[in-house]
Amino acid sequence: MSNMPLRRVNGPISLVEAGMPPVPGVSPNDPAVSVMTDFTKTAVFSIGEDVGIDPSLLYMKAVGVRFLFVKDAENRLVGLVTTTDIQGEKPLRHLRSGNFTRADVLVKHIMTPVSQWEVTDYSDVEKAKVSQVVDSFKAAGRRHLVVAERDLVRGIFSATRVEQALGVKLDIVRTARSFAEIERALMY
Repeated sequence: MSNMPLRRVNGPISLVEAGMPPVPGVSPNDPAVSVMTDFTKTAVFSIGEDVGIDPSLLYMKAVGVRFLFVKDAENRLVGLVTTTDIQGEKPLRHLRSGNFTRADVLVKHIMTPVSQWEVTDYSDVEKAKVSQVVDSFKAAGRRHLVVAERDLVRGIFSATRVEQALGVKLDIVRTARSFAEIERALMY
């Protein structure tokens, strides 16, 4: 067996950047699974809870995602962090809560812990249409919806991905969902 021929690089060379597979155009009546990122078929990205928010944002940009699952030191899933969390009000709230600098703000300070997640069951997703996913984004006031299959995270719906597939911008308004959220909003 002979070896493969090797050659010197004579000029610029680039990396292949594999992002999320493109979403073909869909209609509101297409199956919801057609716009779900299915973690049995694509990579899942996560980060440690003790990582700073700025390195986390750089990591998101490098891998081409807008959210990361968050794991603790024992590799247990403990939350979810989004670019909106990092670039929004949450870091400012944490900075105001003590004598901190931005470098002191860690993912665990601004993530949405698992205990606060509302998930949709994969068995319901299998029967749903894209229009129902859109309605769920609007009702929840969120841009990401976690899909669970029993006690596993099976996938996620991303509003950006659905917008690309439908060719429209979704009007999703974040609303306070508890008295604690209303109180925090009034304090700041």
